[in-house]
Parts: sequence; structure tokens; C-alpha cells
Amino acid sequence: MARAAHEALGSRIGEMLVVAPSYETGESLPPGARLIRAGHPVPDEGSLDAGAAALSLAAKLRPDDLLLVLLSGGGSALMSAPAEGLSLADKSRAISLLMAAGAPIAEINAVRGALSRVKAGWLSAACGPAEVVTLVLSDLGDDGWHLVASGPTLGIPPSPATALALLERYRVSPLLPASVRAVLALPTPPPSGRPAGPRWSVLLADIRTALEGARAAALLAGADPRVVPELLSGEARSAAHRLAVAGASAGHLWRRGSGRPLVTLFGGETTVTVKGPGHGGRNRELALATALHLPGATGAVALVAGTDGIDHETDAAGAFVDETTLERAERAGLDPWKALRDNDTGPFFATLGDAFAPGPTGTNVGDVAFVFAPGQDAGGVAD
Repeated sequence: MARAAHEALGSRIGEMLVVAPSYETGESLPPGARLIRAGHPVPDEGSLDAGAAALSLAAKLRPDDLLLVLLSGGGSALMSAPAEGLSLADKSRAISLLMAAGAPIAEINAVRGALSRVKAGWLSAACGPAEVVTLVLSDLGDDGWHLVASGPTLGIPPSPATALALLERYRVSPLLPASVRAVLALPTPPPSGRPAGPRWSVLLADIRTALEGARAAALLAGADPRVVPELLSGEARSAAHRLAVAGASAGHLWRRGSGRPLVTLFGGETTVTVKGPGHGGRNRELALATALHLPGATGAVALVAGTDGIDHETDAAGAFVDETTLERAERAGLDPWKALRDNDTGPFFATLGDAFAPGPTGTNVGDVAFVFAPGQDAGGVAD
């Protein structure tokens, strides 16, 4: 995104700040760009540096300046500026508790905004009279792209009372650090006092853009693609039923249709209520839960993956499953039920050799699931 902006604007750019995950390879940046490496999905000292740099840049903008903000999913961790009196560790603890409780991203971001000086519109407020244009790659499906990266220039600052109510709803408030409770006991902090200039925003792409791209690729490969309009959401294990139904019914559908291989495409983002000490992410959990329903679905194969190339942890983006997954797991001495119970799907798929690990892609518009069923002559499509 930074390189594309530089191509379009060139010498008109006075200053450029780029914040990227520390695990990305770091392709060449435009000349003069300042790069800050930061933690993802867990914020770190680099995230604090990024938050401070962004606020510093905003504070020196003049009325005739324009701030172009390029947002994509993952920005919540990459740029952090905890509220006054709050440490990064305590803020991260509160967010981790909420995530482990299975809260959806919109509610997590509401709490992030109440504990931050840069999220939920606070960065925009710090820009004062300067014009702010925000271009967004959204990973939040239909939840609202104003929430991407916790909406530093798009969101509306939530009240501490709203955030506290969410934490109480998920029964994690007794586990909060004292500093978090103290911040949430305060009234909403006032804006900077600087008059606000014009604010504009444009959605560049989201999960439905990715699904359309997948549909077009499937057509070129000779398959019959079907896009499910309702996005995946909720607990990964519950969402698995939708994928399994697509796999189990696929053979019947192609016999009534063209005879071409059928690919059913799902998009969205599920959640996981973490109860075990294992390693993995929501995509591998969804894939394994789907595998429990696939025995007998002859020829059905499913892939669940994050478009950013990671699945909470950077070792994989997701996993493949088919009707033989459970049988092969048994031969390898693996217990799929224990892997799900311990949230330990990463080692499970690594042992089977079924992890999907393309590496970080440099973009993020959510998760995609493909359920494939061979037609009368799958040919090279199955490969």
C-alpha cells in the first residue's frame, strides 16, 4: 500500500510512516519512508513506538496538510498507545481475556478504543484541522469497515462504561488488572480541542472482493463455483457444520448440474473460546471441526485459510481436510477430539502434513473456506 501511494503521489509526500508486522520479509519501501516493525497478533514495544510516532505526526499537521491513512487488518496490534496510567501489558491482558472468551471483533475493538489514545477515532482527533483521507482494506466482513485496525481515523471513541459492560458480559472483569478497572472508571476523555478538518474514507476491498476473485479463479480452472452469501461467524466448531453440509451434499449437486467439479466458497471470520494450552488458530480449528463430519463424503476436500497467510500464529494460514483426515490421524497416533479440546490444532495438522503455509501475503481481508467436490472428470482441477 505504501509503495502504491508513493507511485501515485511521488514528491507530494512530505513524510511517510509505515508500520508492518515484524515477521514480514520487508520488501523495499519508497525512499524516505520510516519503517517501524511491530508485534502481531500481540503488541510489543514496536507497537508503542508506532503509536507514539503516529500521534507525533498528527500533532504537527497544519490546516493545509492532508494525512493519507492506509489501513488494513492487524493494525490494532501494530499501533498501540494505551490510555494514561495504563501499561501495554495490562491493556493486552484485558484484550486477551476478551478474545479468549470468544467475543466478536466489533466488541473487542470497542474495549480497545476505550483503553487507547490512538484507536477509535483518537488519531483523527489528534490531526485537528488537517484533512484526513483513509483508504481501507477490511478484514471485518459485514461488521463495519470503520472498525478495521480499531478505527484510528474512522471510529467513534466508546465510553469507558460501554467497555466495562462488555467485559462484565463475558465475565472477565474480575480478572482485569487494577489499572484497567481504574481507567474504565473514568469519564470519556475530551477531544484534543483542535477544530476538526474534513474527513473522508474509501473501502478498497474486503472479504467479498476475495470471494469474487476466488470465484473467477475457479471458473478459469474449469470448476463450478458457488459463493455462500452469508458470512461465517461465531464459534469455529459451530460454523464447521456449514462446511460439512456443503461437502456432504456436493456430490448430489454436481450430478444434477454440469458435471464439473463443484467449489463452494465461504468467507468471514470465526472466533474460538480458548480453553486449552495448545497452539493453532481459528482456521485450523474450523478445519479440524469440519473433518469430524466428512467421513463418507467421497472426494470432498476443504481448505480453511486466512488471507493474510497466518492463523493467529505465523507457522500456517490454515489447513486442508478430507474424508481421510480422521483415519490418517488415528494411524499417526493423533486424537482430533483432544486437539480441539486443548486448542492444539497446529501440531495436529503439522504432523499430518496438511497445514497450509503460504507465508505472510501482505494483505488481510478475512478468512476464506473452500469446499471442493470432484465432478465426473475432475482432471487437473483436483490437483
